[in-house]
Amino acid sequence: MENYFGIFKDNKLVAVTGESFQTNNFIEISAVITHSNYTGKGFAKQLVTHTANSIFDKNKTYFLHVDVTNLGPVELYKNLGFIIIR
Repeated sequence: MENYFGIFKDNKLVAVTGESFQTNNFIEISAVITHSNYTGKGFAKQLVTHTANSIFDKNKTYFLHVDVTNLGPVELYKNLGFIIIR
């Protein structure tokens, strides 16, 4: 793991993203999670965007894995421009 990014509210870490698996050309966005009391506030969107930009600034391509039945995150990632590849 190279970088983690988080959002704190009320002195609590409520949302996180990170970077994990890495090759010469790619870095995986991972650990995308928001505490259930704080969902729907755009925190995951902010963090995924920030993490993707951080990877892009390293001249690498970002990707992530998601269960296609996990509809909330799938919709978020589609809205951010990700495409599903199987």
